[in-house]
Amino acid sequence: MKIKNKILVSTFVVMLFSLVLLFCIGGFVVWKFSNNFDDAGIVTLDEKTFMIEDTITALDFDDPDWKGVAAVLKKENYNLYVTKGEAVVYSNIGSNNKPLIKILKKIPWLETGRSCFAFGSTIVGREVDGYRIAAVKREDMTDANGNHINQFETVFNAFLIICSLTIILILFIGQFFSSRMVKWSLRPIQALAEGSKRIMEGNLSEPVLYDGKDELSRVCEAFNQMQSHLKEEKERAAAYEKSRTDMIAGISHDLRTPLTSVKGYIKGLQDGIVTTPEKMEMYLTIAYNKATQMEVMLQNFFYFSKLETGKLPLFLTEEDMGVLVRNFERQSRDEFLQENISIKLDIRTEENPVMVDTEQIHRLLTNLVNNSLKYADTEDLTLTISVWNNAGKIHMVFADNGKGVPEDKISQLFVQFWRGDESRSSRSGSGGSGLGLNIVKHIVEMHGGSASARNENGLVIEIILPALERTI
Repeated sequence: MKIKNKILVSTFVVMLFSLVLLFCIGGFVVWKFSNNFDDAGIVTLDEKTFMIEDTITALDFDDPDWKGVAAVLKKENYNLYVTKGEAVVYSNIGSNNKPLIKILKKIPWLETGRSCFAFGSTIVGREVDGYRIAAVKREDMTDANGNHINQFETVFNAFLIICSLTIILILFIGQFFSSRMVKWSLRPIQALAEGSKRIMEGNLSEPVLYDGKDELSRVCEAFNQMQSHLKEEKERAAAYEKSRTDMIAGISHDLRTPLTSVKGYIKGLQDGIVTTPEKMEMYLTIAYNKATQMEVMLQNFFYFSKLETGKLPLFLTEEDMGVLVRNFERQSRDEFLQENISIKLDIRTEENPVMVDTEQIHRLLTNLVNNSLKYADTEDLTLTISVWNNAGKIHMVFADNGKGVPEDKISQLFVQFWRGDESRSSRSGSGGSGLGLNIVKHIVEMHGGSASARNENGLVIEIILPALERTI
């Protein structure tokens, strides 16, 4: 369930539960106070009403004894209120009962008498010889101590108790559910915070654990993916740094050997050891070849640095892979003869259109030749280059007749700085930088293709490039 829905459902449950509690508490309190109400809300006359009427009727109005009558009525819990005209003749009703007194003045009493119930009181009245006589008995309730109980005050107090208890319970319930909601919401956030702390401490192995099925689960999943990516990059960087360290050691070794040879032959020339023109020519040729080897090695490192930094642009043109291979063979023929290399071309299809950078393809073929020259470990090196077009893909297979590569090492052929046999015994007498085939892979991938290797009577490198779709 989404967080939005959870909040809505939680709010609804809180309100519903609070209202149910309000009804339950209100009903309980009203029931609890109902014993105090009795029949206070029912209009009833006092049972002694008729006796009070007879007492008023028996008065001697020629010489009335109002105090005596009041004393008699008092015994029955009645008060006396007598007026004549606008004047109050007698009253033992408290002055604080103004609403009752106002009613007593307005009630149209009859000569034969009248009884009624008003303001919670039983009133017995009569009008004789200009006198307006009213006997009043308050029906208000009293507690066990005889104290007056105000019904409105009782109901109001009950109402205040209901509201207070309800508010307290609603706040408590709201706080309870809110704390649960906050705790639930902060659980993935806390997990993410702990995960960030672990990353800062260098721990990239322990993922963020959260089994929810909401928006935050996707955040945690993205965080774990980021952590995995960081771990992979860290491991890749560590491996790359190790390879770079190995490369520096290899460079030192590879450059030291030809450099020592160059220095030795030049020193021999300087010391006059060489006495014949033929021997001098041999010394100079060997020194030149060693210097050329160092130059090629440094060019590979320079080219590799351009590939790594992405500063090697491609200048793509429409070409035919078969034509490019033939041109490469023609341009390198003299060099192949000098190195005693025989090359065979097998262009199987007439059209092999591609969009490539011709300079990079030439470098790719040169690196493949140099790799075979260094590591084929055979006296009669034969190279076979096959090209064909199949299902929108241009295939180029480069094969030699050398000793191949151990099966468990084939997967490392295209890894940067990997040089296989550390003895590096080869026809050229020098090892490589471990970058030749890695550069081949870079060039192929820059053109949207793929490179693979296998053993088949020697080492076979197969390169697949997307064919150019020509429109008529």
